[in-house]
Amino acid sequence: MIGFKVLTKHGLKGPFKKSSVLKAITGAMIPLKARLLDLETGRYLSAAELVGEQSDPPSTPFAQAQDKVDQADITSITDYIVPSDDSGELKLTDD
Repeated sequence: MIGFKVLTKHGLKGPFKKSSVLKAITGAMIPLKARLLDLETGRYLSAAELVGEQSDPPSTPFAQAQDKVDQADITSITDYIVPSDDSGELKLTDD
């Protein structure tokens, strides 16, 4: 599964499917300034950048069930997400 990892205060968490990350962003569980690592390209992007892309909906019952698991995992890390400062630099916090 190629997807995204979310940068948190405790490092990268994931991987999560793109559809799950998009649902978490649109559900305000992940802020638009959060940093995401695209596992396919190895590039960091902001959640706002990802929202600009179109997501394919899950096509099978298994994919829908996996999205629910991913969504639960994302919910458990939302207190630790590190927002981007738009400087282009990756920064980890030690709180």
